[in-house]
Amino acid sequence: MVKLLALAALLAAGCEASLAGDGTGSNKGTADANNSGGGTDASTMQIDAAPACANNRKVFLEFLGVTLTDAASSDATTNTARWLNTASSVVPMWRAGGANRATEIQEVIDGVKSRLAGTPITVVTTRPAAGPYVMIVFGGAATGQGGTVGTIYSYATGHHDCGDVTKSDVGWVSDMPGESTTFVANLAVGAIGWGLGLNGTVIATDCMCGWTTNCDSSAAACSLSASIASSIGGTTETACPNQNPQNEVAAFSTGFCQ
Repeated sequence: MVKLLALAALLAAGCEASLAGDGTGSNKGTADANNSGGGTDASTMQIDAAPACANNRKVFLEFLGVTLTDAASSDATTNTARWLNTASSVVPMWRAGGANRATEIQEVIDGVKSRLAGTPITVVTTRPAAGPYVMIVFGGAATGQGGTVGTIYSYATGHHDCGDVTKSDVGWVSDMPGESTTFVANLAVGAIGWGLGLNGTVIATDCMCGWTTNCDSSAAACSLSASIASSIGGTTETACPNQNPQNEVAAFSTGFCQ
């Protein structure tokens, strides 16, 4: 099964939908609550650390569900997303009703934190009182696959923000029933990198694998590279300029905090 979007398919789709999933593949969603607040079940969460970035920017992981609204620019603080292809989208609770949901949520949280352990990025599970923060929303499926999330992509999406202009970006990772929490965490980190303006790669162990490239990162935990070949050509929806090779470590370690 082709898990991630090929470049040609992305070019045909347009610039605001930006990532993994073939847009016509398997159904990846469930339905549950519509909760526009922040945070996940308290019983599954670790205590959030104080922010390490001088600009107070954090990553917020949202598993409880949220309603997103289309806008010219993404803004996590107002639940608006530039990449939506619908006026609004109800993103349901991630894997609602799953017998192992609490454990799986903690595995995703731990996975994201472990992949970012070498950076100053603070990962939180309660919505910050103020921005800037990057929100990664988990849950549901694309509208064309019986879900409510306004995107053609099966696995994850976000806005490719060359230059990291939007500091409170919004990314999405679907329910992906049957897929490992390792893959979910990989895509969450990739969504953050996509919002930082990093390009896709074709190395399966890299966290940008599959972002507009035909690459599958589901087998093992991904990592960030200090120098890796990235996708080139096309326009900014597929490849930001002057990033081949790209330094992913720098983007996450210093760029995120600027």
